[in-house]
Amino acid sequence: MSEAEPFSLPYISEFINGLVRTSPKNRLPLVNLSAIFSEALVGIADGDDPLFEQYKTVIGAYHLTPREVLEYKAKLAGRTVERDISVICWALPFSKEVKRSNASREITPSLKWAYGTRFGEQFNHEIRRSVERLFEDRGILAAAPVLTGNWRRIEDLPGGHTSNWSERHALFAAGLGTFSLNDGFITEKGMAMRCGTVIANTSLPKTPRTAKTHLDNCLYFSSGACGKCMDRCPAYAITAEGHNKVVCRKYRDVLFEDALHQRCGVEIEAGECGLCQTGVPCESVNPAGRADSK
Repeated sequence: MSEAEPFSLPYISEFINGLVRTSPKNRLPLVNLSAIFSEALVGIADGDDPLFEQYKTVIGAYHLTPREVLEYKAKLAGRTVERDISVICWALPFSKEVKRSNASREITPSLKWAYGTRFGEQFNHEIRRSVERLFEDRGILAAAPVLTGNWRRIEDLPGGHTSNWSERHALFAAGLGTFSLNDGFITEKGMAMRCGTVIANTSLPKTPRTAKTHLDNCLYFSSGACGKCMDRCPAYAITAEGHNKVVCRKYRDVLFEDALHQRCGVEIEAGECGLCQTGVPCESVNPAGRADSK
């Protein structure tokens, strides 16, 4: 990094993708040690973007703003939050091998997908901690929201579980994509991915948000020409009305998680089955963007 261009987007992107290329945690254990994720997409949102206040209405009053997250960490550290706040966001597309293995499944996820979601999130935590340190080592207060003490999962809502910090909504603020019928998030490299965020108390160059609506990349909403994720869902949890998280989670917890433990030979939390994210037009691309470019 040059002194003239500290913390540029290319520098932060290269820092994260250096971990993607070299970290042993980005490997499928107990299978073949191939990569879990391919190269990440990185964007930056303004921590005081009005969208984050709107999320308190769209998601719930419990949803934290970037400033609230950083103020919590600052209080623990005996520091104060300065004026400028930026949210570093990344999307980690699953590797072709992981996606291909899951696209062939119809009832339960593939082993590679199950391992990828579980161990891939451990690698994602490594990225979060590393990006935090990248700023903290230079005296800049930084916090990965899901690793702070005030992050919590909220289980008892009528619409299903959620949390008080949505990384997908932060990615939308950073212009990295839009939402879909199945509640997934479609980036330029598709929906089959994991994502992460770190909030830093500094001004960084923001990435543009060009979507006209929060559903632009979903073919079902943009043209009515899809709905493949409905066909792919073995729990029938996705309809024209959207994604029923209660039905989805019950399918995971009751119908396939025990069987998956037996297949894996180790205790492993499967997370989502991911069938609606693979074997669909938006698995690895932004299908709406691709159609527009022809």
